[in-house]
Amino acid sequence: RNTRSRHTCRRRPTTCMHAAAIWATIVALLPASTVSAGLGSPPFGLAAGQTFVGHYTCASKAWLFLTVETATAEAVEAVFHFVYPGSTQHGAFTMHGTWVSGRILKLVPGDWLRPPPEKVVPIGLAGLVMPAADDVPGSADPQRIKGEVLHMGCGEFEVNRTAPALAEGGSEAQAGGAGGGGA
Repeated sequence: RNTRSRHTCRRRPTTCMHAAAIWATIVALLPASTVSAGLGSPPFGLAAGQTFVGHYTCASKAWLFLTVETATAEAVEAVFHFVYPGSTQHGAFTMHGTWVSGRILKLVPGDWLRPPPEKVVPIGLAGLVMPAADDVPGSADPQRIKGEVLHMGCGEFEVNRTAPALAEGGSEAQAGGAGGGGA
């Protein structure tokens, strides 16, 4: 159970009101067919081991690597890795998610995996899990998650699913050729 969000709402009610306004906007702008239950049911093809790569904006753009740890009809657990290009600011924290309406997933920050960089706070995400083709009803293969960062002063995020992991044989061959100094 994550009590952090409740405490944040007590200390900073405007942050919670801002998040509620973002949710209302996301749901209102989506066509009814997008959020309807007719597009399958959670977890909409999300599965452990999937990685989504893209960006988000908080003051400036940052790279985002979102790795799904578990995904069920009730909840999603993920790891949020970020890198600010051109700086040494990077880090990772856990995220806990719930399905809000249809394909809309809300992820709230959990614990840092390592001590965070200075002046960096964990952020939440609210986004639409989209199949490969938005016009294919019932498609369960998630290829993109797009939405809003749930923090004051931040903007949108968008991540796309990466290709499956390299086969074991392929990575061994690359490692042998890239090292440059054989025995």
